[in-house]
Amino acid sequence: MPRNVFLFSFLLFSIFTFSQSKVLINNNLDVVEDVLKRKKMIDVVSHFILEKSTKNEDLTIVNPDNKLETWLFLNELRKLQNSKVFSTNYMLMYEVTSAEASNKNNFTIHLNCYYEDKEIKNSVAKIEIILQEINNKYLVSSAIKNNLPRWESKTIENYNFYFEKEINEKKLRDFIAKNNQLSLNLKEQKIPTKIYCVDDIYKAYELFGIAYKRDYSPNNFFLGIESATDNNQSTLIVATKKGMLDDFSFGSLWKARITEKYPQKNLYVPVLEGYSYINDEHPFYKWEQIWIHFKNAYSVSQKTDWLSLYGTKQNFSLSSTPLYIENLINAMIIKTIEKEKGFSGVLELLNCGKFEGENQDNYFKTLENVSGITKANFNEKIDKLITSEDLSK
Repeated sequence: MPRNVFLFSFLLFSIFTFSQSKVLINNNLDVVEDVLKRKKMIDVVSHFILEKSTKNEDLTIVNPDNKLETWLFLNELRKLQNSKVFSTNYMLMYEVTSAEASNKNNFTIHLNCYYEDKEIKNSVAKIEIILQEINNKYLVSSAIKNNLPRWESKTIENYNFYFEKEINEKKLRDFIAKNNQLSLNLKEQKIPTKIYCVDDIYKAYELFGIAYKRDYSPNNFFLGIESATDNNQSTLIVATKKGMLDDFSFGSLWKARITEKYPQKNLYVPVLEGYSYINDEHPFYKWEQIWIHFKNAYSVSQKTDWLSLYGTKQNFSLSSTPLYIENLINAMIIKTIEKEKGFSGVLELLNCGKFEGENQDNYFKTLENVSGITKANFNEKIDKLITSEDLSK
């Protein structure tokens, strides 16, 4: 059914304010004639856009269909709203620019997200959301249903992949194997998972309904993973240079899964990065290459005080692609821990707390518990691990 497009004239606005942000919505919302329905629609849109204090899972106005995609939409919107520039310098505003009705119960709402600087309106993003009336209640979801039909898809096992460019099936199965192994290590059940493969994370947000106004230069892109999970399903955005998984770093998957499961304040970054090192999950180097860089930087003939060096974040690679000594030391340590105590020992060390250069007390306390390595025997143990790693090459 073709959509009827209704443009708003903005002769009169209702203003809804939460904190500093505002939504400007035309009172003459002609998509529905019923005044009470119109007010309900306005209230729901405003609450969805502006209510930053409510957790995604507690937002009862989110449509269960494509719930996780809507959570990802909200995560990105909240990042924008909570960014320093818009929490301290400027006030974000939202205005409805148009709406489309596919039938009497389904609407697509378009908003312009902007800020004003010296009375000049500066657009930040175009926002698109879907509003549906179900059992006399309005529910909101991301615009992915409107945008996904032009994408290709492939189902393998309990995974649904979505992509613009054809992807080699072996790459998809490699991804599945890695993700399933992480689920096993984290003692999590395998659940239905959607994967959106893109060559720029901004494209994924356009798919979900946030189209940023930005410089489209070739260097303006973001690679990595964004994820949302509940007990029954998982959704991942996987952004690579080509959008085809060919140059995908599984270290990004490891970090996304870990930060989804554990509070970031508990995570010890050198262990997080060290695990990426030994599993060839660094975005630029394989473990063999990392080891060569390390051996070139630290001569075997020259005795090194590893304990004194630890916490200084000394880089033994290029400044553009740094490799830090703490990460490498922990890479060797967790290889031994995983072999002797299993992955639970790695997780215990990983969750010892934030990495602080001058205060490593929690780290060394946990390290002793899971490996027997102490400050007193640290240098001796690390030298043995280095020798063992050399012999394995």
